[in-house]
Amino acid sequence: MFTVQLTLGEQTWEAEGSSIKKAQHAAASKALSETTLPKPTPRPPKNNVNNNPGSITPTVELNGLAMKRGEPAIYRPLDPKPIPNYRANYNFRGMYNQRFICMSTHGTG
Repeated sequence: MFTVQLTLGEQTWEAEGSSIKKAQHAAASKALSETTLPKPTPRPPKNNVNNNPGSITPTVELNGLAMKRGEPAIYRPLDPKPIPNYRANYNFRGMYNQRFICMSTHGTG
């Protein structure tokens, strides 16, 4: 699991995803819905542009918003959070199907 921190102006958001790209999209989506920054007025649509709103990812939309405001959207991968109460098994004795051959030290005969 990847965690990303997004900073836009003075505001910060964190999000997780199974890849860095998915974590960035989640952080951008969260920022777009929660930001208190004023959004710029939309331009009239161009005729030759794909009018499918689902084709623009939240990351692209947020980066465009940040560019119009003259502020950078800064994405930083965060260190993975440690697993709570994890203890390494120092009593590990090998695989369950590992075979051991015991050699006899006593002579026969």
